[in-house]
Amino acid sequence: MPAGSSVRVAGASRDFVFVRHGETDWNRERRVQGSQGASINDAGTEQAKALARSLWEVPLQAVYSSALPRAVETASYVAGPHRGVTVTVDARLNEIHHGEWEGLAEAELPDLDLYHRWREDPTSCALPGAEPLEAVHARAIAAMRDIAVRHSASEGLVAVVSHQIVLALLKCHVLDRPWSQIRRHALAVASYEVLTVGEGFAPRP
Repeated sequence: MPAGSSVRVAGASRDFVFVRHGETDWNRERRVQGSQGASINDAGTEQAKALARSLWEVPLQAVYSSALPRAVETASYVAGPHRGVTVTVDARLNEIHHGEWEGLAEAELPDLDLYHRWREDPTSCALPGAEPLEAVHARAIAAMRDIAVRHSASEGLVAVVSHQIVLALLKCHVLDRPWSQIRRHALAVASYEVLTVGEGFAPRP
């Protein structure tokens, strides 16, 4: 079942719903998924349906998704109960590209210690050939600023269906937290949070 919670920031002006996609076989197999990966599996489909049930009373005016199948599929379920709402795909919301290790199971990684250190704190080291966090942050923030301009807060909430690292970076931005806390702010598979943000997707004090 999806886990829902709300993070409120004083003096903020609007809410966004951040949603992480449902489970894939690669999640279950503990593969490095990143910018590749499979579609949601049967469990992920049931999780996406549960997300839709949890969010059907939320006044959504729009649903955005990364371009990766697992996010688009999840977003289609989230949007389904809301009349006139379709999924808008924005590749800037895609997950970080993990470089040379994408598709490998943890047991196949050439340096498991490096991977564990990166998972604990992605600012402490880099995976071979991986997309820099700065680049992921820049594209995701640009996407959210465009979305914020496109949709008035008075017309309802906007749901954004994306991935672990992208959503954690966005949360760190909104909450004004260092990137070293990415793991602390990561969403579980098929969970959501409602975050209140400042004007133009600005962080709030």
